[in-house]
Amino acid sequence: MPKVLSEEAVQQYKRDGYVSPIRVMSENDAADILKELKAFEKKQGRPVYGVQRTKACLLFPFIYEMVTREKILDAIEDLIGPDILIYQNAAWLKDADGKGFVSWHQDSTYFGMDPWELVSAWVALSPAGVEEGCIEVLPGTQKLGMLPFDYSAMKEGNMLASGQRAIYDIDESKAVPMPLRPGEMSLHHVNLLHCSRPNNGAERRVGFSIACCPPSVRQTTKAKTSAMLLRGEDQFGNYDLNERPPVSPDDACTIEAHARAVELYRLKVVECGNDNARRLD
Repeated sequence: MPKVLSEEAVQQYKRDGYVSPIRVMSENDAADILKELKAFEKKQGRPVYGVQRTKACLLFPFIYEMVTREKILDAIEDLIGPDILIYQNAAWLKDADGKGFVSWHQDSTYFGMDPWELVSAWVALSPAGVEEGCIEVLPGTQKLGMLPFDYSAMKEGNMLASGQRAIYDIDESKAVPMPLRPGEMSLHHVNLLHCSRPNNGAERRVGFSIACCPPSVRQTTKAKTSAMLLRGEDQFGNYDLNERPPVSPDDACTIEAHARAVELYRLKVVECGNDNARRLD
């Protein structure tokens, strides 16, 4: 029996490649996390950027606490089983200026994994409706496998470091938006085509993605990344499990460990074809 998702939702994920929305915390809890993020940004004098956006749960204790919440892990377990590795976690901060967007892409192009038993969660800390530029998906496209992609059409405002766009005849009339309220989460398969449009709302859209897989998923690249076991056990040894919870974003050991994990991740995505991994630093 699923722990959080209904049987119908599990079947929808298998068929369409996504499930949304899922309430994983109260709006007040989401507001508290957002408040901590804003306090950090005020202290450092600038918004979270580049290297801080990547593997954020290894730098910020309040993000680590979020990604390890029982309801989030229960929902992920309903789709990939009881042994859960977190492979990537990123901040998605879209200003309310009508400029930032994310082109049509698949998460799998950065991952270098086999098989594709990975799920991407997206947790909203602020309103992420259609007006704010929520994620939009093309149902069923996860069944296409990993598609070819193009880096040559990079446009200003693209929030993907790579600027990539999937090479596929996209019928945008079939796109399905996944609007979220603060404290809600969406789940999508890493091969599902998705995008997001500019934020024309009244405030910054703030959310965090959480990429997870079972330990049985192998790395297919020469460059290997680290990961963290969030639940269950690892009987396969496909990842370096030396990642640890952060102490503070100001703690020297935390900063060093986070930077090391980010560099391993970036070496891997460069091998996967993303030569622009540091573009947004």
